[in-house]
Amino acid sequence: MTDNPQSPKPVRAQPAREPVPDAVANTEAPPLDVSGSPENAPGHIQVDQFSDESAEFESDISDLTSLSSSVLEYEYENGRRYHSNRTTTNYWMPNDEEEQDRMDLAHHIWLLTMKGELHKAPIKNPQKILDLGTGTGIWALDVAEKYPSAQVIGNDISAIQPNWVVPNVEFIVEDYEAEWLYQKDSFDFIHARLLSGCVSDWPRFLRRIYDHLKPGGYFEIQECAVWGWSDDGTLRDSSPFMEYMRALSAGTNATGRLMNVYHLLRDWLRDAGFEDVTQFSYILPYSPWPRDPYLKELGKYQAVHAQQAVDSYGLRLCTQVLGWGVEPSKIFQAVVKQQLRDKRLHAYTKEVVVYGRKPLK
Repeated sequence: MTDNPQSPKPVRAQPAREPVPDAVANTEAPPLDVSGSPENAPGHIQVDQFSDESAEFESDISDLTSLSSSVLEYEYENGRRYHSNRTTTNYWMPNDEEEQDRMDLAHHIWLLTMKGELHKAPIKNPQKILDLGTGTGIWALDVAEKYPSAQVIGNDISAIQPNWVVPNVEFIVEDYEAEWLYQKDSFDFIHARLLSGCVSDWPRFLRRIYDHLKPGGYFEIQECAVWGWSDDGTLRDSSPFMEYMRALSAGTNATGRLMNVYHLLRDWLRDAGFEDVTQFSYILPYSPWPRDPYLKELGKYQAVHAQQAVDSYGLRLCTQVLGWGVEPSKIFQAVVKQQLRDKRLHAYTKEVVVYGRKPLK
């Protein structure tokens, strides 16, 4: 890191809202170090020295092409579209085109992080694959191309997947927290990604996954910490961004759906009966502040993704669960986005990939 890091520029704008509830202020930070050195950033990350004097990264967000979707039963609030809570309880992420763009960008970031790999589990010639919470279906489509002889099923509560797909892909509208209608011991590989805050009972969820895998089949989950760290103190615990992270954790905890589970997954898989449980960890910079070209590229995409995620993850939680009001919430989110664009902020989050195998009978 730099020998003399500059202090981040204080952000003076304050959200016009009530004081942060104790449940938010006292939210405990998830642990950072869960598996030794990250795969993509051994040692300290060197900070780039930028030649221009601008205090912020470029804030323009490039146009992204969204996939077509069909509408079933949605709710509209605060300028965003959500799946109706009349059919699914406590689901707080939007599903509109803006959110679909964010999902596809997140897929691209994962591919960069994993150097083009769709999974780490050592599966060979799978014949039946299930993608839980498939979103736009982009991972399911890619894995179907990689394994053309496999039947790939992607499920989601929202019908936002493309209508025209390759023959070995099927998208199903269903809630993975409801009773599963699939035959037990039927899948060679089950995949999930970014389900933080979207599962109410993880032990039950993992038991179902275990039961529906063939003996010898693999389950893999790719997850990200919804938190932030810095090695040089530029991300302060009292900053708007960290206050927002605590708010998100407090909001999802209040709904019974834990937000930060990435550091628990390895033990949970073992408790569910999986063997050969393996974990990989990665560093994901929040902006292109690292000097390393690979980490800088990751940071460029994450800078765009983080700006979108501020609204996606928090707008409904702040207004419906924490009760902050629409305008105060949006003002606070604007302050958080401003901090994330500051070049002097050398913040990152952590991602993990965890897989396990169902024992042979």
